[in-house]
Amino acid sequence: MLKRGLAVIIVVGFLFVALFLGVKLEVVRPNMIIVPDGVKGVDTSEYQGAIDFKDLSDEDIDFVYAKSTEGARYVDAQFAATCEQASGSRIALGAYHFFSFDSSGDAQAANFISSSKNAWGNSGIRSLRPAVDVEWYGDKEQNPPEAEDVRRELRTFIDAVEAACGYKPLIYAGNDIYDRYLRGSFDDCDLWISCRKWPAWVEWPQGGWIVWQYSDVGKVKGCANEAGYVDLDVLAEGRSIDDLIMR
Repeated sequence: MLKRGLAVIIVVGFLFVALFLGVKLEVVRPNMIIVPDGVKGVDTSEYQGAIDFKDLSDEDIDFVYAKSTEGARYVDAQFAATCEQASGSRIALGAYHFFSFDSSGDAQAANFISSSKNAWGNSGIRSLRPAVDVEWYGDKEQNPPEAEDVRRELRTFIDAVEAACGYKPLIYAGNDIYDRYLRGSFDDCDLWISCRKWPAWVEWPQGGWIVWQYSDVGKVKGCANEAGYVDLDVLAEGRSIDDLIMR
């Protein structure tokens, strides 16, 4: 009996280790096995190419966040066409900006506002509140910018965008960025969290988020990158699209 119990413990331990390694190596993706309930969306950029909003509607997608700009000068090559596609669709569209640690908040806000304002002012688009994506790129994770500098420029960006459209941007971030730069300094902004390996209650037990990006290997008709994938998002329990719509 003792030997059988020990064997069970060993097998269970082995399975847990295998699961952990599988998730770490991105062979196993729990979030795609147990898909979260809630209002579903996708986030896209030019890497997904043309977006077909009719196909997305057939897939029960309710919102799209599309990349508008990056840094002080770059404009996403697909954003204008995505806005045209979204006009008249039941699917809500939001614009997001990829934040650069190498440009001023003022210059980045000017770029984002210039690109996104036509979508905000288009009566045919159900416009979502803007968002700003703060994540590592290049060698920044190995050489992280000073927290004081990032907070200053990000706050400048947020204030300028709010002044232009009347809404504070959501902030997209993973736990590492949140802990280093955001915690306690941007509590006035709603969070769009990135937890693509484990469920949000595992990776983000503190809660407090409004949108959760739960996968980067989603497959839906209407948009896909060269590998056939798109990022998948879900609203927090009890939240609806109306909570994000710009009035």
